[in-house]
Amino acid sequence: MLIFYRPFTDPYLNIAAEEYFVKNATDDICMIWINEKSVIIGKHQNAYGEINYPYVSQNNIPVVRRISGGGAVYHDTGNVNFSFIRKTSKTNVVDFNRFTSVVVHFMQSLGLEVNINKRNSLFIGEQKFSGHAEHIFHDRVLHHGTILWNTDLTALANSLMPSKSYSSKAMESVRSEVCNLAPRLPGYPGIQQFTESLVNWLLAFYKGSTVYQLQENDLEAISALAETKYKTWQWNFGYSPAYSFSVQLPLRQGSAAVIVKVENGIIVGIETENELHRQPLAAMFQTMIGLTHREEDIDRFVKNNLDALELDGLNTVNFTKAFFR
Repeated sequence: MLIFYRPFTDPYLNIAAEEYFVKNATDDICMIWINEKSVIIGKHQNAYGEINYPYVSQNNIPVVRRISGGGAVYHDTGNVNFSFIRKTSKTNVVDFNRFTSVVVHFMQSLGLEVNINKRNSLFIGEQKFSGHAEHIFHDRVLHHGTILWNTDLTALANSLMPSKSYSSKAMESVRSEVCNLAPRLPGYPGIQQFTESLVNWLLAFYKGSTVYQLQENDLEAISALAETKYKTWQWNFGYSPAYSFSVQLPLRQGSAAVIVKVENGIIVGIETENELHRQPLAAMFQTMIGLTHREEDIDRFVKNNLDALELDGLNTVNFTKAFFR
């Protein structure tokens, strides 16, 4: 087992590193890492349906899609993450206990009594502090999870409070009351020491394990993957399963209710109320088909059609915002 602490806190690089190692490493690996503030969503989730988009946008919090399933999680520098990459067998592909039990043993070494729920999350009493997910690639399994040490729980709650309701077959997160570990270990020096203790404990737990140093070729490949995939809107938002949502578009007098349908991040349909069906405004809405469900695209549509939209009675000031909140 190769065990190491990943030195970067850029969420794009850290999530890219997991895909890189699960697809390229030949040894079993355990990586410990910390992200700057970010929201990490499961592969099969609707990004907009998992986040408070206005809050995330205003606070410049990146949203990054990972390759494993499961729910959305909030990361910051008070949260410690771990990634196990190990060979598996075709007869026992998914085995969360193989990895959750390791984290439980470490917590017990600190004097903490934890329990595992049916979704393989770790709890202290009724409060969750560690969520887990897995991804299988050929004969290798990526198992990763979080440990809330002293995360900003207010920012966590605000980030993961969806600002809009969506209809979709996407996997939705299961919300739980959460807690940090730091208040449970008042004599513990801090997150750096906690992280070092975890690394040292893992080195002792896995007999014959060694510390690994990232190589230049690792860093180059991870950076390239982050640029071409994990920093792209198409992967993080456009990859979402098909969804639809209702919008109250502001008119100079009242509002117009429409239903927007999105596939692969692209608006594929806009349904209007009966009373709008034959009005010029309804026809104008149809020209939005083909746009991405993205602020920049909708802002550009408003700018390019400003006179016509206003002539048809639309209040364009909050037009774009209506699609996201």
